Parts: sequence; C-alpha cells; structure tokens
Amino acid sequence: MDRFLIRNNKKPNDGTQNSEPAPKKKKYDESSVKVRRYLSEYLGLGFSATKSDPVNAQCVLCGQVLANSSMKPAHMNRHLSTVHPSHVGKPIEFFKRKQEAFASNCLKIAKVASVSSKALRASYAVSYLVAKQKKEKTAHHRRMSDITSTSESQ
Repeated sequence: MDRFLIRNNKKPNDGTQNSEPAPKKKKYDESSVKVRRYLSEYLGLGFSATKSDPVNAQCVLCGQVLANSSMKPAHMNRHLSTVHPSHVGKPIEFFKRKQEAFASNCLKIAKVASVSSKALRASYAVSYLVAKQKKEKTAHHRRMSDITSTSESQ
C-alpha cells in the first residue's frame, strides 16, 4: 500500500533535492488561439458580423451566433442547409435585405424593452422611502398609488 502513497520526506534544512523534475502544468496561452476574421463573402451564406470583440458570425435568418472557432464556410453552409434548407442558393441581395430587416428589428426591440430613466428613478425613490419606514411590501404599493394619483392630478 505504501507504494501508492506519495511522501514528501524533505526536512526544511536538508540540502537534498529530488532528482526528477516536477510535472509542468500546461497553461492557457491566448496567443496560441486562432481568432478568425469575418469576411464579406459570408453574407452570401446568410451570416453577418456581430459587434462583439472577437467577431462572431450571426445568422441573419434565425439570429443564432456561431462561435469564433466555427466561423468556417463549411460550418455556415451546414447551418444554412440543415436549419434553413429553403434558403439555399438565394442571391446575396436576399441576405442583405434580411440583414437590414434583422438590424432594424433589434433596434425596435431595444427601444421597446428599455425602461425610462425617470420611471427607474421613481421606483428607486419609492423603494428607499418604504425601506426607511421599515414597512412591508404592501406599503410600497400604497406609496406607488399615492404617487401616481398625485402625479395624475398635476
């Protein structure tokens, strides 16, 4: 059983050292990773570039983002033929129109989904007042109804 145990019998002041070197751990080296660049010809396969730092390819039809390592024409072609088989062989103008429509839809969604800063500040102010009073959550609702009724009357 002792042969399976690794023992460290070194004494602090002992000058003897182990003759075999310690195993080296491989470290992740960012310089060895290949970062692929987006080419304009990928639009013909239905993919546009994202605005992230390592540029990735995003499908203009479904919005799926491929990893940077998958930014190869074969992978894009496989996505197009398996997920969108009806769009194989379409001209590049078709994908340009789809890209413009996709970008405008993203802008519209961002506009609708955003919260106005005034509403956010009001919510924080009400939460702060409720926390100061150390009341339950229903006080928050009462306070909100008071604020909305006073703002409507003005």
